[in-house]
Amino acid sequence: MTNTLLLMEALRNRPVASRAQLQEDTGLSAASISRALAQMRRDGLVTEDPTPGTGVGRPPRIVRFQSSAAHVIGIDAGGSNIRVQLADLEGRPFARSTVRLRASKSSAAVLGRIAEVALGLVEQTGASPVAAAAGVSGIVDAAAGRVLLSPDLPGLNSVDVASSLSRRLQMPVAIDNDDLLAAAGEAAFGAAEGCTDVVFLSLGLGLGAGLLVGGRPVRGASSSAGAIAYFGPGRLDDRASGRAIPLRYAERAGKSPPRSAERVFELAEAGDEIARAVVDDVVEAFAELATDVGGLLDPQVIVLGGGIARGQPSLVKKVSRRIERSLPFPPRVVASQLGEDAVALGAASLALSLGQRRLAGAAPEPGRLGALEFA
Repeated sequence: MTNTLLLMEALRNRPVASRAQLQEDTGLSAASISRALAQMRRDGLVTEDPTPGTGVGRPPRIVRFQSSAAHVIGIDAGGSNIRVQLADLEGRPFARSTVRLRASKSSAAVLGRIAEVALGLVEQTGASPVAAAAGVSGIVDAAAGRVLLSPDLPGLNSVDVASSLSRRLQMPVAIDNDDLLAAAGEAAFGAAEGCTDVVFLSLGLGLGAGLLVGGRPVRGASSSAGAIAYFGPGRLDDRASGRAIPLRYAERAGKSPPRSAERVFELAEAGDEIARAVVDDVVEAFAELATDVGGLLDPQVIVLGGGIARGQPSLVKKVSRRIERSLPFPPRVVASQLGEDAVALGAASLALSLGQRRLAGAAPEPGRLGALEFA
């Protein structure tokens, strides 16, 4: 890690600091800090001013981080929507855009649409992005920047998404699994802030999980860790996903499927006995899932996200009760604070890691990129 990168990390945590404080935070010598700050001043990343009213002698100088000097782009490439967030160099989001994905889902159409939305937001805000990252639904080889399998966006299968987006956006781009970035987003900005051992359960049209252990992403040997849709008996997404719930109701009721899983929950609330039975089965499946994952990983917190969780605030209580009965050291179970923005904000945090290295003149390390890996 270069001296400039060390200073940028320190100034993210303490945006206004004296040189003595920066020495304490980084362990760098006074000479090293002077050289790094000189370059950062030339790049517009910091300003230095004397401390007012300090009496005789040479006054100490205060370093101020100019977090708006550059920006990063976080992208959520979901199955039906594209969400883009712009953030400054402290990771604070300041602009967002959401558009529906057009009918064609070929790789050229999807990547072109992502670039169109991102560049449109940049032009609208006058931002100066230096890096971008995207969370993609499916199994992603983050180090290679390639999508291995995406049921929601099959046109991206086997595509080097990172390189393709980098050419379109004219900046470095990293990609990762969307649920993993949602976990990172919640850890950086949301319901799991301050936690290093986090499980994010995405309960929506499809099912997935993002796992952080010791502040580092868990991807697995084939980059498919968190593929909870395949949990048995049978397949969990055939029993409890947003796609399956209306079909299960229709099968039991002998009628056409309701328009959404949320509608089945509404029918259950209204007293429909068949809907209640379906919902009870689904809640039990989610409680078993959370208990199994909690027992396996012993996380500090399990965050419930996705469309089903957002529409059912009582789900957190029901899953919590089950975990508390089942595990000797139960993790907290909480609802997502970031909601639909979790993936894009996690991607912005990932882009920040990449952007900081670019600004510091350090070579990218794709194998180590991750929202919390440089902490």
